[in-house]
Amino acid sequence: MNKQVLEDAMIRSGWPRVWEDQLDGLWSKIQRLSSRREYQRLLLNIKNSNDKSNLVASILEVTFAYQFESVGIELDYEVKQDPSHPSSVDFRWKTSPGLTVYIETRLLQQDKATTDSMDSQLRAVSAWSVAKDGDDERKDIIRVQQVILEKVQKEDGTPTKFFSGKQGTINIVSVDISQIILGMFDHDDCLLVGQGDPAVAPACQRGVFGLFQELRPEYPDRIRVLADSYSHIKKTLHGLLFLFKRPKQEPFNYSLEYFLVWNPSLMNKADAAEICDQIKRAMPLYKKREE
Repeated sequence: MNKQVLEDAMIRSGWPRVWEDQLDGLWSKIQRLSSRREYQRLLLNIKNSNDKSNLVASILEVTFAYQFESVGIELDYEVKQDPSHPSSVDFRWKTSPGLTVYIETRLLQQDKATTDSMDSQLRAVSAWSVAKDGDDERKDIIRVQQVILEKVQKEDGTPTKFFSGKQGTINIVSVDISQIILGMFDHDDCLLVGQGDPAVAPACQRGVFGLFQELRPEYPDRIRVLADSYSHIKKTLHGLLFLFKRPKQEPFNYSLEYFLVWNPSLMNKADAAEICDQIKRAMPLYKKREE
């Protein structure tokens, strides 16, 4: 794939020609990955893309892989944990002889109501402002939880990914949340997704039950039903890797920062530290700041 093929894919996917200054940066990342046979399917997805959302999802995977590969951490792409199941996991790498990490990636885009509001204001006054109250923030946190659930299981709870719980296997879902809550997702929101209200200060609590949260006897029946729907994730998913784009306004040429929320019932401190040490080589820890 040459640079013209990449440009053609962008145009065919419906992106207006406002990204020329990003093309060279993205192209250099693709060139780095093209030397490894493992990524040919990913690059073919970009070459054949004709859909906006699919293209930016593939570019997220390219950026993720590039940041690891550029520091000498080789990833395997689209691997199966269990040959008897049809689904694959996006990335795998061995952090040490006895530890293998599987990561499934997911791109989240701005919720439609906020996007529609922004678009209408842009058309009217060439500027926009959208206020989000605590209830809206809670809805977006729950939306992230649901997207993670949909990544690993069907609506009835049947697992679709992460079938191995054997010693040394670490399962992680990574989520790019740069475009939700108007890009204001922070450390507390990440903790709420995984560990719920007890993980954050009272002022930051939103009435959220986390994917990894322990069920207590005093919780009402509706929380027990919710906890039951999280049972597969709680038994097989070791962590949530939240991804933040820098700069977040650019859809094609950006770098990624991270924040990790572990499942305390599955992860031990030694394995967590080893994985974090390697991730830090590939991407910096997210720090909230003004863009």
